[in-house]
Amino acid sequence: MTINNTSSMESQTNGYHPVLATAQVLIVEDNLINQVVIKQFLMRAGARIDVANNGQDALELLKTKQYDAVLMDIQMPVLDGLQACKQIREQAHLKSLPIIGLSAGVFADEIQQCFDYGMSDFISKPIDPNRLYQTVVNCILQLRPLREHLKSTNTDIADPQKLSDTVLKDLPGFNINKIALLMNDVALTFKLLNLFAVDCRDCSVGLQNEVAMNDFQAAQKRIHAFKGSACTIGADAVFAAAQFLDADLRLGQLHAENYHDFLEVLAETRIYLKQYLDKYESHHRKQSTQQSLQDRPLQDLVILLTEDNAIAQEALKEYLEIFGARIDVANNGQDALELLKTKQYDAVLMDIQMPVLDGLQACKQIREQAHLKSLPIIGLSARVCADTSQQCLDHGMNGCISKTVDPKELVNQITQWIR
Repeated sequence: MTINNTSSMESQTNGYHPVLATAQVLIVEDNLINQVVIKQFLMRAGARIDVANNGQDALELLKTKQYDAVLMDIQMPVLDGLQACKQIREQAHLKSLPIIGLSAGVFADEIQQCFDYGMSDFISKPIDPNRLYQTVVNCILQLRPLREHLKSTNTDIADPQKLSDTVLKDLPGFNINKIALLMNDVALTFKLLNLFAVDCRDCSVGLQNEVAMNDFQAAQKRIHAFKGSACTIGADAVFAAAQFLDADLRLGQLHAENYHDFLEVLAETRIYLKQYLDKYESHHRKQSTQQSLQDRPLQDLVILLTEDNAIAQEALKEYLEIFGARIDVANNGQDALELLKTKQYDAVLMDIQMPVLDGLQACKQIREQAHLKSLPIIGLSARVCADTSQQCLDHGMNGCISKTVDPKELVNQITQWIR
């Protein structure tokens, strides 16, 4: 039996077949990265998705729920895809259920095994979205007619060039166009890269332990699973090295050159990936900060922060500057009085308890000056209670807030008092 490459749906980039918009699909895949990628592709086409981590979980789901198609990885723990498919076909009501095999290895004997065990078709990894859509639609259409009244879902696939230009530069060992094709979602792409970094770490540690114990069977299973992640994520360099090692281990042997070459490429990949992800995280934090700065309710306000605790000084100063204020700092009430003689402020934040001159007495002296009677003065205290608040009001402050208040709440209160 050969793979059916014909399709009633034209290969297209910007629109999907209406069959997918009503399809309920079960993904059976133990690799988390592949789960996320396949699920994302199908959900973008409108399909409803369930995920099983192995063949046994898939059999349990099939007892309680009806699916239009099943995507089944071949090699999985607990119960592999081939055995799971065989058990599914033994159930009369599931004999015609579309089951599509998935594998990173595209050996002719492996593909033939899929058909021998009752699978309807086969898709190689990494998953090409158009190939995925065409295959699923073809299999479903063999069982039910196209509902003509349904309209296509017009969802755009990621533009590889656009994504590669803006996100995936300078990542050695990776095929930028391949990973860019995954999805038009930068955050999700980097989530996958982080997951792959974990896969790299686990593979390095686990493989070396298994080889040290001469457990080539376990090592082969690990390399095969790792190849699936590497292939999907576009890590071409380490995938190529894994191919040679996988071929050795499948024969129950280990060539030292292939083994050490793989470990070397894997180590390089981990370094490049860590550097790249660290750089992205730094850039992302910077962008987030810049985004928050777009809303600057304290822009151009000059505030006098009177606080004797150095840590509290720095924290409050940073909060206020983020929202646009310019800050002067006084270490006690006496220093604040001196600054108020020479400079005009829009508001004063005044700690209540300080050496030399505390905030309550300092505020009282400030209010004795006619030109400062309406200056907003806000008391600060590590613990604000009814008595503290009343003391602040009695000494001429506008109010009192906690030094541990949420920064945005601090800004909101300052803004209200200044207005």
